[in-house]
Amino acid sequence: MSAENESSHSAPSWFVPPGEGDSYAWISLFIIILAIYGLITLYAAFDRWAEHHSQGTPFAKTIPTMLAIALLYEIFPLDHFHAFLPVTAILIAVAADWNKYRLTHAQGLHPWQTEVARDDQTSVVAENTEKAKGDARDV
Repeated sequence: MSAENESSHSAPSWFVPPGEGDSYAWISLFIIILAIYGLITLYAAFDRWAEHHSQGTPFAKTIPTMLAIALLYEIFPLDHFHAFLPVTAILIAVAADWNKYRLTHAQGLHPWQTEVARDDQTSVVAENTEKAKGDARDV
């Protein structure tokens, strides 16, 4: 066979010879980075909205945790992680919500109420913080 092939096709329009710059590659990279940034921004806006609307619900910490896990699975390939990792994060959030429920229920509040209507308008959370600081000083 001969080394030269005179009946060869011309190079495609997207072909870039070695050593030259490829503007389409840079434009594509910019668009991909912009799309990932847009996706993260939309997730963050939705997470803020969900966190704002989940205040006072039984799953105030669980909902944002689940959204963060969904974002990670959306962007990064997490197939090599065990399934117990996100389940553990969700269970920790559920446990935190359950403890908040138990503590407010023990104080006689509505489970998702954080303030008590009083004449001096002090909150139970601030009162408990001061009580905890006093207990810590006694130790």
